[in-house]
Amino acid sequence: MFNIIKNVAKHSVIYGLSDMLSRAIGFIMIPIYTTYLKPADYGTLELLDLTSYIIGLFLAMGIAQSVVRFYYEYKEPEKRNQMISVAMITLWIISAVTLVILFMLSDKVSVLVFQSADYSKYFKIIFITTVIGLSNEIPLTLLRIEEKSITYVSISLSKLVINLTLNIVFIVKYNLGVQGILYSGLITGTLLGITMLTVILRRLRMRLSYSFSMLKAMFAYGFPLVWNWLGLFVLNFGDRFFLQRFAGLNDVGIYSLAYKFGMLPNVLILSPFLMIWAPKRFDLLKEPNAKEIYSNVFTYFMFLQIFVGMGIVILIKDTIHIVSEPNYWSAWIYVLPILLAYIINGMYLYVQFGIHLKNQTKHLAYASLLAALVNIAGNFILIPIIKIWGAAITTFLSFAFLMAYVYFPSQKLYHISYQWNRIVHMLGVAVALYLISYFIPLKSPSLLLIIKFFIALTFPFILLATKFYTTQELNKIKSIINAIRNRLWRRKDEQPLQIG
Repeated sequence: MFNIIKNVAKHSVIYGLSDMLSRAIGFIMIPIYTTYLKPADYGTLELLDLTSYIIGLFLAMGIAQSVVRFYYEYKEPEKRNQMISVAMITLWIISAVTLVILFMLSDKVSVLVFQSADYSKYFKIIFITTVIGLSNEIPLTLLRIEEKSITYVSISLSKLVINLTLNIVFIVKYNLGVQGILYSGLITGTLLGITMLTVILRRLRMRLSYSFSMLKAMFAYGFPLVWNWLGLFVLNFGDRFFLQRFAGLNDVGIYSLAYKFGMLPNVLILSPFLMIWAPKRFDLLKEPNAKEIYSNVFTYFMFLQIFVGMGIVILIKDTIHIVSEPNYWSAWIYVLPILLAYIINGMYLYVQFGIHLKNQTKHLAYASLLAALVNIAGNFILIPIIKIWGAAITTFLSFAFLMAYVYFPSQKLYHISYQWNRIVHMLGVAVALYLISYFIPLKSPSLLLIIKFFIALTFPFILLATKFYTTQELNKIKSIINAIRNRLWRRKDEQPLQIG
């Protein structure tokens, strides 16, 4: 079992590096964004990105996820290639038709989002970028399925370097602001698109074919996921539009910065984990102790989520004070409820396995749409009264509802005995460490950051002292430590003796 977990962990670390690289630009650029962009500009950029996301959501039609689902069902290479070909051709057709329509409607979309047609030129840029990004999804998905993690990371690193360089040039040198960031994304996406087109055509050996029966099966699985993701979009991002209407772009900018830090468990843990786990969990069904593996992996996954989440909450105030301008400093107080919501989101995405296994994705659509209604109602009631706090609290409550709604039908379809007592144990330790760090009587942000960092690092050792780890886990930890120690001593012994 530990060998399987080791394989998942290895590729998750590599994909984690990739995901961090692809998203790192948002964090690396925070000092520049907060210096050269006003909170209102930051809010504008956020709303443009969210509009791009929701358009891409509908255009994708769940096709990339269908490729993940059916990849292992087609054993013959010819059938697999045909399935990939169907996915690519379908995306190309949908994207081309939709791009023409979106260009014609750019003024109306601008009025809908910003109550002004002045932003239509921005929307035309993001429409093109979104369509190009969709064409990249299938090749990148294949790299994940086939565990070509090094190639995946190399692509992400190249994308980061290009995007970062262009952002700095357009914002700092040419002072193009929001428009410069959009141009940077378009150029980077185009270069990646050319590379991915080469990859996919080589993979298919330049042979494209189509099958309506395959397309029907892929839509039957993938299309309900679109409604699931629509609900999730509202949960994740709908509050920005409410804030824009009831509070203004300035509050959207501050809340968006808080959200960027609150979502870090997703970036650092959840996204890389799911890149390997989403296809791997189906492959593990053949194992005789599959349910035990699923249970243990969930516990270790939650350990990482809670550990990272606790560290972020402990360090967030001082971090924001160091990396941003004073008009953004209030963002730190909104991070905690957002971060808790995203830890719950990680749980939700893990425990829904039974629904995917039995192809009952309609349950996910129902859950997401109902949670979206809860979110809309909460935002409509709370944001006009308590502004940003209303958005943050509603986000937490909505994800808690989503998790509860999905957990029970998934367990009914495929029961897994999750180790909830151990999850509570970890949460208790995390809360205790957070409270200790909160009441440290120091005023220097830099010194506080160092002290709090070391407090956060005590988490696994406090778990050891409170007898969290099983005997099997302790033995495995000891064997890993011994293996590392032996390797280090071996390298030391192998060093050539210097004479003279």
